[in-house]
Amino acid sequence: MKRGDVWIRYRIGQENKVLVVGAEGLTAQRKGVLVVPISDVIDSDVIQPAVSDESGNRLGVAQIPRVGEVDKSYLTERVATLAPESVELVDMSLRVALAL
Repeated sequence: MKRGDVWIRYRIGQENKVLVVGAEGLTAQRKGVLVVPISDVIDSDVIQPAVSDESGNRLGVAQIPRVGEVDKSYLTERVATLAPESVELVDMSLRVALAL
């Protein structure tokens, strides 16, 4: 699992897309991984940027304030990798939301 990968998270009969935002070294050492959910029903703003994959397809809005750790076993399928421009937007939004 790499930072910038988008996975399907399965939990209690529901599936949704999540974006891996944790450092790869940390992710490799833990049973959990830091992610943010991706929504296709909310509007984007400074701390919730719209994100696209490497082919330019819109994936949805990264819900940065909802960053958290999930067990890797809940991530069932890697479905995309963010475009570099989207990674930059996510990084900026994380800095704003976490006051870094």
